[in-house]
Amino acid sequence: MTRRERKQPESRRRTGCWTCKEKHVQCTEELPRCSRCERLDLDCVRGIKLLWKEDAAQRGIHFGREGTWSKRSSKIKKPSEADLDREFHAVPTGQYMHRWLFLNSTYWDFGNEEAERPRHVDADGANNVLMSLGVSGIINNGIYTGPPLQRAIVHTPYPSTESYLLEYFIDKIGPNCSLSPFYNPYLKLVTPIASWHEPLRNTLLAIAANQRRLLGDRRYVNEAVMYKQRALTGLQTEINEKKPSFGTVATVLMLCFHDIADGCTPSWITHLRGGLQLIDLLPQSQSVGEIKQIKQFFVMYFVAHEIMARTAVEDTSSEESGSFDWLDDDNLEEIDVLMGCSRGLMTLIRQIAELSVKKSKITKNRPLTPDETTHFSTCRDKLEASLQVVRQVLPSYASQQEELLRIAETKRLSAMLYLRERLGNPSTASTILHPLLTISLSPRTSCSAHPATTPHNPIISGAIETSSSACKSRLISAIISLIDTLPDTPTLLWPLFIVGNVGLDDEVHRRFVLERLQSIQKVRNLGSVRRAREVVESAYRARDLDHPRGKIWGDQRSGMISLA
Repeated sequence: MTRRERKQPESRRRTGCWTCKEKHVQCTEELPRCSRCERLDLDCVRGIKLLWKEDAAQRGIHFGREGTWSKRSSKIKKPSEADLDREFHAVPTGQYMHRWLFLNSTYWDFGNEEAERPRHVDADGANNVLMSLGVSGIINNGIYTGPPLQRAIVHTPYPSTESYLLEYFIDKIGPNCSLSPFYNPYLKLVTPIASWHEPLRNTLLAIAANQRRLLGDRRYVNEAVMYKQRALTGLQTEINEKKPSFGTVATVLMLCFHDIADGCTPSWITHLRGGLQLIDLLPQSQSVGEIKQIKQFFVMYFVAHEIMARTAVEDTSSEESGSFDWLDDDNLEEIDVLMGCSRGLMTLIRQIAELSVKKSKITKNRPLTPDETTHFSTCRDKLEASLQVVRQVLPSYASQQEELLRIAETKRLSAMLYLRERLGNPSTASTILHPLLTISLSPRTSCSAHPATTPHNPIISGAIETSSSACKSRLISAIISLIDTLPDTPTLLWPLFIVGNVGLDDEVHRRFVLERLQSIQKVRNLGSVRRAREVVESAYRARDLDHPRGKIWGDQRSGMISLA
């Protein structure tokens, strides 16, 4: 047999599976598995495998067909690191010109990475932190005294997840909690305390992680639970030691904030009651400067939420009631930038709610006696007269915010609507101004109410609104007109809740209320907004079906909704 007639070996092929190639065995290339992989029960993998040049150099193997194969392979030297460095090519930076890049750095970024990062520092340690950050001001008795501290806490030596969550709270959540850009207690008062008070810091982290979860980001589900548990553990330790500080009360307040956002669970009421009691245990030192401001903030938050929550149900007798009130030196006429109305208006709202509960408890069992009817009618008329003349003045730092005036007027008109829905119409002896009011700005920047005088809507001085349906219709139209000029913000939750529970017959008004509640929910997705929306939808269905539930005011489930 000649040499040509002999069977020539097949030339080496590039195809085949990687399992056979690694064993230097010719692959039979059957699909989906070659015969060898089928017989040995191996993974038969095909495709392209990439090898980077730098990786090949570091591993001491040759890169493709570089022409380095030789019988003298033992004499080939492994490329040194210096040779690898010569292959570095700098990226031209011209394409990045005029594109801003902010890099937040502190001296901790260049320190010893193995050193333990501080997790909890006292007031002296916190002052050192602030000084290192270039912030003027000191912490005295747990209170930061200096300029507003907003982004500085983000640069403190916390792990990346904590830094991101703190930054998210400061940049995204905090600014939305105040109606004025000039004063925000969450950023000016609460956030600086978190630099030295670990339970409060964990609460802020839990709030930020939970808000990300509510907006659909599932990456921080575990962190939301973990940080809240740490906050509760630290808070319980401080309470057991019976040495509450401003950080302790701030932690309780933010836990209340967390539970309202999470789902408005009954635990928020527990935290609210506890916070009100802890305020009385704080050191009774002279309240000046930042200390006075933070005490005012604590009282405003807890008392306002207590008042507005009681307007959400028919009967609050099952809930524990307290005799908590504003501080002695509080300005009852000044509009609060957190609640969007004055303390004086909220005081009237609380009196309406308390009178409504007393009347409801009696009428559930028997009709009112003539004396009781006269008493409730007199009290009711006095409240409406007070609502007509209540003054709401802009704070000095927000003297040009007309939007804040519109919010305050919206809540005043909603209070009038709430009064008429719960306590009925005024007696014929009362002199009630026309409910359709407009806002005017006086030289002292107060919110004064004046009847709308147009040729098509003449007003008779001292006239009485005798028609209950006509009065309700005018109030609802005025409230909706004001809300229509305002952005989607949770402070409108109470007016929308009141309007949604008075038995609207106008489908346009119904659609407006539901759409605005939905828009507010998209912005923050707070638990209080979700629950208020469910109550309004349930009220619409009950009235359309003439169900007995439609005759009961507000929410019928256990626990109260936060409407502040």
